[in-house]
Parts: sequence; C-alpha cells; structure tokens
Amino acid sequence: MTLCRLGVFVFFAALAIALLLPATVLATETPDVSNIVFTPGRTENELNFTWQTTRRGTVSEPGVQVALRSDMTDAGFPEDKSLTFTGKSAALVDGRTSHKATVSGLAPSTAYIYRLGAGQTGEWSDIYEFFTGNVEAYSALLIGDVQIGAKDINDDVAGWRDTLEKALLIAPNAAFILSAGDQVQTSSSQDEYDGFFSPAPMKNLPFVPTIGNHDNNELYSYHFNVPNENFKSGATAAGGNYYFTYGNSLFMVINSNSLNYWQHAAFIRDAARKHRDARWKIVMMHHSIYGPDIPRSATLHMRKNFGSIFDKYGIDAVLSGHDHIYVRTRFMLKEQVVQPLDDFPARSTPPAEIPTGAVIKPKGTLYIAAATSSGSKYYDPASQFFDYLAERASPYVPMFSQINITNTSFEIISYRTDNMSVADGFVMVKPSTESASGSVLVISIPVIAVLGASAAFILIRKPPHVVPM
Repeated sequence: MTLCRLGVFVFFAALAIALLLPATVLATETPDVSNIVFTPGRTENELNFTWQTTRRGTVSEPGVQVALRSDMTDAGFPEDKSLTFTGKSAALVDGRTSHKATVSGLAPSTAYIYRLGAGQTGEWSDIYEFFTGNVEAYSALLIGDVQIGAKDINDDVAGWRDTLEKALLIAPNAAFILSAGDQVQTSSSQDEYDGFFSPAPMKNLPFVPTIGNHDNNELYSYHFNVPNENFKSGATAAGGNYYFTYGNSLFMVINSNSLNYWQHAAFIRDAARKHRDARWKIVMMHHSIYGPDIPRSATLHMRKNFGSIFDKYGIDAVLSGHDHIYVRTRFMLKEQVVQPLDDFPARSTPPAEIPTGAVIKPKGTLYIAAATSSGSKYYDPASQFFDYLAERASPYVPMFSQINITNTSFEIISYRTDNMSVADGFVMVKPSTESASGSVLVISIPVIAVLGASAAFILIRKPPHVVPM
C-alpha cells in the first residue's frame, strides 16, 4: 500500500470511528426515568412500583432491583446482594413507556435501596431508598386535592413540595401517604402528572391514591399500580376499587366517581370478611358525604347510600376530600349524630391508659375531609355550621394531617403549613378486647396533650432522600 493510499485509509477509518462513537455513548447512557411512585402491596410485606421512561417501545423485562441499605458501598449498588422483581410495560401515546412491578418479602423496620430498569438490559435508574416501618404502631400522612394545574403548575408544585417537606418533619416515620384524590386538575395532562410526581419524597414513601373527579381518565391507570384492584367494582376509565392491609388495619379505597352502590357494598363486604381480625376498618374515597357546605341533592343521595354501607359493615373512619376544606364530623350512624355513653360496654377491656376527658360512644363512623395540600384552589365554606360538624377549618393555606394508629387508638392531628399550628386534634380508642356490640371509646383532648401523644410515633432516623452516588 502506497503512502497516499495509507493516508486515505486512515482518514476514512478515523471518520468511521468518529461517527460510531456518539452512538456507543448514547447506548450506555441511562434513559430518562420519571413519575416514579410506589403504593403499598397487598400486605406490609409488598410494594407496587410504577415508573416511566421516554424511549419508544417496551422494555423486554422491566424490573426493580432491591437491596438492604446496609449493603450499599462506595462501589455503588450491591447487585450481587440484591433481588430483582420483573414486571410489565405498556407504551403510551406520547412516546413514553409505563412500567409496573411488585416487590415482595420485605421485612418491617428496615432500610432498603432500589433502582429501576430503565431501558435495555443492564440499564438502571439512579438509586433511591425507602424504609419499612413498625406495623404495630405507625403513622400515615393524609393529604387532599393537590390538583396540580388548577392555578399554575409551577406554583402548585411549589406548594405541594412545601407541604410534603413540612409534613415529613412532623412525621419522618410515616408508613405511607394517603391521598383523598384529585392529584391533577386535567385528567389527561401528562405535564400536570410530571409536576405532581416531581417532589423527591414521592420516590421514597409509599403513596395511596384515590381516584378523584379530576383524575377520572385512563392516564391515571398508567401512573399507579394498586393492590387487590377489582375492575368489576366501582370501575371507571381510571380504575376500580382496591384494598390492602397494614398491621392491624384494613384500608379500602373506593372510586366514588361510580355510583354503583351495590358493587361498592359487595367490595367492602368481601374485603371485610377476608380480614375479620382487622382492628381498624378505614375507607377512603374522594367525594365527601358530610361536607362543609349546604349539601346538594347528589350529595344527599351519596350520603344515604354510602352511609348505609358504612353503617352495615362497621367502618371506623372515612377519609375524603373534594371540598378543599378540612372537616371532622361527630360520629354518625343512620345519618344521625351518636351521643356518648356513660361507661364502657359490658365484657370489654379498656386500654391500659385512658387520657383524662375520654368519652365512650356506641357504634358509628368518623368522617374526615382533607383540605387542599397545595393551595392550588380554595373554596369558601357555608356560613351555617351543621350539627354533624365537630370541626371545620378553612384557613386559605395548604393543610395536611398526621394519622397515628395502634391496636387500640386512632389519632388524627391536622396542621396548617403557613405557621405549622394545629388546626385540629382528635383521638378515638377501642377497648383492648371488644364485646359483641363492637363499641368504641372516643377521646377528644386538648391540642397540647395531642401533640404529646404524637411524639411517641417519631423514630430517630433521617427523612428519606436520594442516595448519593
């Protein structure tokens, strides 16, 4: 080969290498991973993950890799000590791909790390962590009507992020976030969902979603992977009813956009029968049947039909939203306020410690409506204060609630985020052993005592965060 021919060969060889190098780099880059969220599984031993990638097509075997936080080293994710859980993918219309997978075999009170299958084989997301709590005594956060996009997406996201950060300072050991629905303003808006999932804590804490009237679209189903979902019960385009157990509690989440009351009743009946030993039976649905305003005919219809279901199956508490105003009712039975009793029911064992001022009540359901937790939209309450209301708060600032649950007690403490003052504090306690009547004890105590009781739920650990690489 002459010198001239050798020069031409080298030139074209170098050009070919230069053209190939960018493709090689792109193939090894981690694709964009977004909208990461995980819900509780069927029990406290499982978590259901959902995430999205921007590459077209589906991942052949999308999966979640999970390892103990203590096995993390400077070298990175301890793949040799991890477990991989594979799932399924579905292509979305905008070129994104939605992935879902379930992690099982989790131990209580344990710190874990995880990463998500993001593209082709061997490609993984950044590393995140979560912490499984103590199921014997645990906290949850209740939020309502974040409704990203109702005002301005950026402003709404800022308010939502601020609420989450402040809530986790109050309850750093929270087992999960309970959402009463309306995550977004426009059910078909991917941009609003992007904003909703953007706060860092959403990647570290299980999230329990409810289908609000603003969420009622198929896009919702691509963002959440919920346990025990019944697509024949209360189903709309967004999904159906579902339930899970956590420790001593049975949580049943109702799609109240469906008014097929027979299906809702059958769903609650079946879930309650499967978990007869549940100490607390809690329902969450978006629409409030005991709201802060003069009820419309549609609300009265829901109150009559849903209320009779909750009465029949002995629901302890119903958590809702929709009105953007905080409400806690008195205990209700057959649409009437239940008056306290003078003593514990016969053949029941009171808890070892009963706070001063405790009152005892017969059967009935506590109804709680969460206020907006982002400040994206506020409503004015009615001037009239209805007899079923025990507390109503409309401070025109975002709010959230901390719920603390033990074998005998259910406590809710509600905060306003501007000054972190307590807007409402309430505790109900069941006897350690109940009589056949299933009566419960209710405690309404001063705010100072409530705050003192809640301190016992705070574990000494750092709030969840992204693991540094």
